[in-house]
Amino acid sequence: MAGTIICYGDSNTYGFDPRSFFGGRYEEEKRWPEILNRETDWKFLNFGLNGRCTPYFLPEIEYVTNRLPQWAGEEEPVWLWVMLGTNDLLHNPQMTAEAVTERMERFLKKLMACDEIADGRIRLRLISPVHLSRGMWVETDERCRESERLDELYRDLAKRLGIAYTCAGEWDIPVLFDGVHFSEEGNRKFADCMKEQL
Repeated sequence: MAGTIICYGDSNTYGFDPRSFFGGRYEEEKRWPEILNRETDWKFLNFGLNGRCTPYFLPEIEYVTNRLPQWAGEEEPVWLWVMLGTNDLLHNPQMTAEAVTERMERFLKKLMACDEIADGRIRLRLISPVHLSRGMWVETDERCRESERLDELYRDLAKRLGIAYTCAGEWDIPVLFDGVHFSEEGNRKFADCMKEQL
């Protein structure tokens, strides 16, 4: 095995499927982290959660920092992939891409202060999320533009912090009618694109 990758994200990491009445979850073989787990030499752990925003309050941050010792216990290389920001924009119509990036910077700096990341046992990759599209959950072009602006802001942030960066917004990932969630095809394409990051 090449190593372990912890995928820390929102519903698009979790594998949310909004097509059922209450919303459901794609089968394991259709979710992008599980596709990569099956088709690569890496062990992928899916830590996606529906509705997750960028951790800001201490309990939210401690949810991650308290798990770092366990995650760093692997002998092989360990990566923590962080893909968040979409829900920050969806939950608060006044939230700007700059404000989301400030939250992300605070979160990443808290992580980087932990021994497991400071000494290189866990390496960080920041992923700018797929752009929002007009749909049932996205009613304004302004929200779409703010999500697009995360690409450059996150790129600059990753460069300042000296961590790896991936711009998923450039991949034209298919989403469903809500303008937010990956389709089955979108999960497949996202997995294929992420293979190149390995």
